[in-house]
Amino acid sequence: MKSILIIGMGEFGKHLAYKLLSLKNEVCIVDNDDELINVLSKDFENAYIGDCMQKATLSELGVNNFDICIVAIGESFQASLEITSHLKELGAKHIISKATSEVQTKFLKMAGADEVVYPEKDIAEKLAVKCNATNLLDYIQISDEYSIVEMLVLKDWVGHNIKELDVRNNFDVNVIAVSNNGKVDVPSADYCFEENDHIFIFGKDKTIRKLKKKG
Repeated sequence: MKSILIIGMGEFGKHLAYKLLSLKNEVCIVDNDDELINVLSKDFENAYIGDCMQKATLSELGVNNFDICIVAIGESFQASLEITSHLKELGAKHIISKATSEVQTKFLKMAGADEVVYPEKDIAEKLAVKCNATNLLDYIQISDEYSIVEMLVLKDWVGHNIKELDVRNNFDVNVIAVSNNGKVDVPSADYCFEENDHIFIFGKDKTIRKLKKKG
């Protein structure tokens, strides 16, 4: 469990706050919209009204006591930039700021953000990869070189087990999970693939692309 401060309760901030709360984290939310905070305070024990562009407001929140501080403001880049800078000056442990362009990403990092998220770009790239593949169900980029993908089991794999196929050596990927009828399991080497299996594989992007063509 982590203590997380989220500044800005737009759609992105709200979805993020509720998800982090459901994952049993201590979530503190802040926004300058009093009506919005009054509504959200029914679900969040720590919900505050305040203008976080004011350094004094952030100081009162004790930002250095949170494991993560997230600047989820997307409407005003100036506000996002100033708040990120204030958080850095106040000793925030880890700052994640939201950007809406590549230029904003660069400036937010200069202002002190440890991480910058660009949701629109991330979603667009993920959707493009999914649309480009016929049997790809989901896709998570781990680094510039590696990914985890969910895809339909290859037809040639059905009826054979992981050990028999020697997946790691012959295909240069790792099968980290298998899902069938909504049930997800970590397979042993003796697991025999079934026709409706969804497989989760980890490997290099170029290797996964070759594997998808076999599907």
